[in-house]
Amino acid sequence: MRRSALLTLAALALGLAADPAAAQQKTIGMAVPNLASSFWISAVYGAEDQAKKEGVMLLKLNAGGDANTSQQISQIQDLIQRRVDAIIVGATNGDGIKAVVEQAIERGIPVIGISSPPNTTKLASMVSADHYDMGRLQAECLGKAMGGRGSVAMMAGPAGQAWADLRAKGFRETLAKEGGTVKVVAESRLADNRNAALTTAEDWVQRFPDITGVYAATDDMAAGVISAFKDAKRIPGVKISASNLSPTAQDLIKSGDLACTSIQQIVAQGRAALSQANNAASNRPVQATVVTPALLVTADNLAAIDLSSVVAPNDYRP
Repeated sequence: MRRSALLTLAALALGLAADPAAAQQKTIGMAVPNLASSFWISAVYGAEDQAKKEGVMLLKLNAGGDANTSQQISQIQDLIQRRVDAIIVGATNGDGIKAVVEQAIERGIPVIGISSPPNTTKLASMVSADHYDMGRLQAECLGKAMGGRGSVAMMAGPAGQAWADLRAKGFRETLAKEGGTVKVVAESRLADNRNAALTTAEDWVQRFPDITGVYAATDDMAAGVISAFKDAKRIPGVKISASNLSPTAQDLIKSGDLACTSIQQIVAQGRAALSQANNAASNRPVQATVVTPALLVTADNLAAIDLSSVVAPNDYRP
């Protein structure tokens, strides 16, 4: 029996070696901050679906939250030890994971940044949305909804995230250029988390009774903000904008609780990141930068938006 088992294993090994597809299949790791976030669910869906189309094995790693930088460092170290062919990284903290990402690159593993990149110039490719423009679209929409005047609080997203910084910058600079009297009276940097946003917004309700608008960096955060202001019976008086278009955000737009959302083509970013990673691993040409355009969604155009490149199907579970 032992001899038979050994022969079987040998035959399997020879069969795999003789199969060009098995021998050439690439393994790509994808390390993301938080798979409880609607954004990262959609990004991973895009990468996973593209991996199937390109015959690539995808290893998905979830740090479990924007604050879990040490966990993500450990996960990327594991991918290095496993000698994957390429790594896609959405950073928990761009500076915090710089060293381990550069370690992977030094070992000959190309790294592709997606949305919130590691803070290094050595990436093989960077895939993102036009985050500044997403902030600009929010400012234009929210300013119009507020009638060009009033006080705004900013739920600006997690610190150390390039996408959050760019959206907030686009929002603030556009408000200044618009020439209205909309003023920013409060700004908080916190994790992309509905409960954290709810707690902060409850504090704002008490401290800033004159707020008439809220900028939320993501739709998950907006959902927490809306809950707080609805409980205080301040909606529809307070207008709220967001970014991204989860199923929850679609419902909030339909109900009128959310004035608008600036969106990125998240699924398309996941697909592009996987393709660039596979190209880099296969020594094919790689685009240094891939930027997907931003779009504005309101109740008026929601039904016309093609969501196939924007958000994962409702029944998808990473």
